[in-house]
Amino acid sequence: MIRKLPKYIWTLCFFVSFLLTFLVLYPFFFIILSKPKWYRNAHTLRRYWGKFLMFMSGLRSEVTFEEELSHDKVYIFTPNHFSYFDIVSVNTQMPFFFSFMAKKELASIPLFKIFFRTLDMPVDRRSKEGAMRAYYLANKKLKTGISLLNFPEGGIGPDVPKMRKFKLGPFKMAMDYGIEIVPITLPDNWKRLPSGEFIPAGTPGKMRMHVHRPIPTKNLKPGDEQMLADQVFRIIENKFNEMNAL
Repeated sequence: MIRKLPKYIWTLCFFVSFLLTFLVLYPFFFIILSKPKWYRNAHTLRRYWGKFLMFMSGLRSEVTFEEELSHDKVYIFTPNHFSYFDIVSVNTQMPFFFSFMAKKELASIPLFKIFFRTLDMPVDRRSKEGAMRAYYLANKKLKTGISLLNFPEGGIGPDVPKMRKFKLGPFKMAMDYGIEIVPITLPDNWKRLPSGEFIPAGTPGKMRMHVHRPIPTKNLKPGDEQMLADQVFRIIENKFNEMNAL
């Protein structure tokens, strides 16, 4: 406990900074998120908010792209999910406009409600109706040219850094629309902010992100979503192990 005290203090400082800066920015988010045509600006603002938090907290961003992505195309991004820092990481380090698809519980956190009522989408995976509504909202986003980011594990598992089996929703959606899937490997966030403790023993340091080349889905047929999910799982797992020398 005593040996971890500096890490607990670092975590508390990060979240105090998170809260204070959010309160300062809240009026701006409230205005910008009042109209869908301004959502892109809101996403840009929270990107720079994340960059500021990372800089002030000693978190170093390192992003690698296997292939240059087009800002004119719509993608479905699928990162691994081992830490609550993953949300800060992908939002800050990905230079693309997208909407989050995340578990319903995040939408009940006061700090995040303003985003999940507008730009992002909560997913109630325990309810068939909730899942269908999320799928409907995601379809609307895709039709208007907004990319999606979904953690296909459905949440942080109990055996980090071992990935949970992927949900098939984002892969089926990509196939339905012929949209490319972009796997993302986040190899460090679970060390920066471990899960499983009320106050995690966080640490500053590097937060690498490896963006894999897009996977086409246009030639896939109904029933291939499991094969696609397994392919993305292997890509992320292999790169994660390589970057952590496991």
